[in-house]
Amino acid sequence: MDDSHSVPAPLAGLRVLDLTRNLAGPFCTMILGDLGADVIKIEQPGSGDDTRTWTPPAWQGESATFLSANRNKRSVVIDLNQPDGAWLVRDLARRADIFVESFKPGSLDRRGLGYDALRADNGGLIYCSVSAFGNVGPQRNRPGYDPVLQAHTGVMHMTGEPDQQPVRLGIGAMDMGASLWLVIGVMAALSARAQHGRGTRIETSLYEIATWWLSYHMAGYLGSGVDPIRQGSRTPMIAPYETYPTRDGIIFVAGANDNLFRSLVEALGLIELADDPRFATNTDRVAHRDELRALLAPRFLAATGVEWETVLDRYSVPCSRVRTIADLVADEQMAALGLLARVPHPFVDDLRLVDLPMTRDSVRANELRPPPLLGEHTDEVLAELGITPAGIDDLRRRGVVA
Repeated sequence: MDDSHSVPAPLAGLRVLDLTRNLAGPFCTMILGDLGADVIKIEQPGSGDDTRTWTPPAWQGESATFLSANRNKRSVVIDLNQPDGAWLVRDLARRADIFVESFKPGSLDRRGLGYDALRADNGGLIYCSVSAFGNVGPQRNRPGYDPVLQAHTGVMHMTGEPDQQPVRLGIGAMDMGASLWLVIGVMAALSARAQHGRGTRIETSLYEIATWWLSYHMAGYLGSGVDPIRQGSRTPMIAPYETYPTRDGIIFVAGANDNLFRSLVEALGLIELADDPRFATNTDRVAHRDELRALLAPRFLAATGVEWETVLDRYSVPCSRVRTIADLVADEQMAALGLLARVPHPFVDDLRLVDLPMTRDSVRANELRPPPLLGEHTDEVLAELGITPAGIDDLRRRGVVA
């Protein structure tokens, strides 16, 4: 039974004006839409959001990347470089609760769409900005994408095998992290507005998010002076906490404390290692990690990954075979949690997207409307501004909207 409509949508009645593209901003506004907000996505004429053309992978001709980040939105195509286009967006902002943008710092100010201008029109507006390096400082105008910031902040330096070149993370952690912190900022600002009636300016950047992800590594460096290095699947402060080859693949094992270590070596039939002074505490095990690995690795080669998972689960040792996305899609746990949601789409049969990764009274997203076609809702939204069909036709003829 679908209970999504029996649980009130917490952001119902709020309007979000979305002037973002790529991933950080669109994931933020999608979350707001999943929670019930009316999200109006402003796109540039021609190709719209860059991610519409980020293929492969594609799903029946539609960019899988765009599909993943843009459900529960209405698409309006407006040329912001035309004065009338900027005016339309400013008019929409007067009626909005939340404004989210990812332009280069200062770019919207030149169009009359900066924070000061929109705040003067709408004192309750929550104005959110996400950029690459932040809105102040000597690097504020530098362009950047997620992997650029991974390289710039040291994340990439730490990622990969010790004897190989640095590699990027396989996920957009900076983009996704920025989206979450924007949502956190919006929720805090909505709470504050309910108390004093004023809007708030929310700012974050991929630089700030990368630094936040590095919090405990930064503390370690500041305290010890030791710069973290690439360690493959290992972590510098715990052992054993890494991958091991099995007879048919690779398994990750986390012996993250003394009790888990004892359980691990007991499961492996190496209980004598629990009383070996070289491995008595985690600090000892870290100091002798290579010796420890040399003793554990041959045992893992004696059985398959599934066999070791079965044994280690019996001893409550955290572990997992290294699996693929295909494995995850077919996972029984995925089905039990209901994380893949079916979303109707005019061109994509059987569209399934990852739903909100949390539930409220057993409900994830309150509604699942398909990612919009480019300009699908232009006429609808402009009509809500009171513009007549003839007026919309004139704007379209002049290339202001599409």
